[in-house]
Amino acid sequence: MQTQTVSGRIDEHGRVLLPVIVIASDGVEIEVEASVSIEFDGALAVHEDLARSLGWRCLGARRVVFGMDTCLMDHYIGTVALGREPQNVVVLGGVSKPAVVGQKLMSGRRLSLDFKTGEVTLE
Repeated sequence: MQTQTVSGRIDEHGRVLLPVIVIASDGVEIEVEASVSIEFDGALAVHEDLARSLGWRCLGARRVVFGMDTCLMDHYIGTVALGREPQNVVVLGGVSKPAVVGQKLMSGRRLSLDFKTGEVTLE
């Protein structure tokens, strides 16, 4: 699997952001800027409206611990790419942010942050 370096940024609030490609069921690719959460052990979480609009298969709702909260979230099978070939992963729908990328999507890769320059790289 060929991996490309992904360049992101640190925003004015100190959030680490990476571009993630989400691929709708009809093949349309959409780039979303996702917050990085090393506490989230899943692959990706997106806003419910985005998940529904992509036409992904919904596996149903389950209670999950997200950050400090326990909430009910729909689980989807979605196709995403983060500097690699697109892959099917379980995506949570229902976060208030546009997207959150977690450990599973970054597994086996090096995440570098430079708060001085605001640069983020995922290799």
